[in-house]
Amino acid sequence: MAERRVKFLFIGLTFFICSLLLMFSQSMLTVNEIVEKNIQAAGGKENLAKVKNYSFKNGLTTYYMSTKGMMKQTEGKEPIITEVILVGNSKVKRNRFNNITEFTGLEKSTFQCLAQLRCSLFTLATFKDKLKFAGLKKFGPKKYYMLTTHMDGLEIEFYLDSDEFTLRRMVLNGFDPSQGKYAVNHEIGTTRGSSFTISDVKINQALGKNFFTKLDVNVGKVEVQKGALSGNVIEFRFRRSRLQIATNWTDEFIKKAGFEAGDKLILQIGGMDLEIDFYASQPPRGTIKPGAKYMIPNFRGENYFIILGKEENEQLSEKLESLLPLRIKRK
Repeated sequence: MAERRVKFLFIGLTFFICSLLLMFSQSMLTVNEIVEKNIQAAGGKENLAKVKNYSFKNGLTTYYMSTKGMMKQTEGKEPIITEVILVGNSKVKRNRFNNITEFTGLEKSTFQCLAQLRCSLFTLATFKDKLKFAGLKKFGPKKYYMLTTHMDGLEIEFYLDSDEFTLRRMVLNGFDPSQGKYAVNHEIGTTRGSSFTISDVKINQALGKNFFTKLDVNVGKVEVQKGALSGNVIEFRFRRSRLQIATNWTDEFIKKAGFEAGDKLILQIGGMDLEIDFYASQPPRGTIKPGAKYMIPNFRGENYFIILGKEENEQLSEKLESLLPLRIKRK
């Protein structure tokens, strides 16, 4: 009986030591070796070098990447482009409805980190010289190489599959005095949480010499008068019996025209004159009834929506198109 126990213990100890040796041999890989295997897993340097630029879509957002390190992000459905974000090594700029701003702090660092990753075709090639090896980490049955780096206050963690050397997770951490703790987790593959599905992948397009420096949008033209605004339809959709029209009017134009909450306005569109209510914020509960016609802010953006009922829906459905002129004036 004692001999069996000794044999069992010896076999178990041998297995344990072999496992440790395997883990130790894996962890002995240098950062450069891990990155080289990561590049090889993505197709190898020669194949990756054939890609000069590529793009993909997620909903109405299109992402363009140059393998020289520049990323451009556009929002809208052609021919309408409501927003452009340009990501470079030193600056991240945004043009939304012809209002140009610049990202700073952790938002800027996040865009630049994502640009570096995407421009290197989801490999760690451009991060190689700044990476530190942080050991093997286990999540469930799988083991991952953990590599870390930082970028202007942003702490970045990369997790690569220890068998395939493909990137499976990226974690961004930081602290913003105005927002507090900042944490973003990107999982690559089938995961839980908000899904980011890409489509319409295109490689080596003829994008033009200045494509990655042009910040132009296409949202039509706005003319402002006291008590009146002229502009264009940038998007429209039918939801149940209601028609939702997205305009190219922003707070800036609303204020210049002098509109105030509660104003009665006359909407001129498609040969029709319609009386609508103006709300500067979410309408009070109970005020929106079937057939109501009104204008409200886009709570996810900077422009304004016009909401019309079933009757107007039917009359305008065949006339609506992108950049269709429209006008409002105080009644």
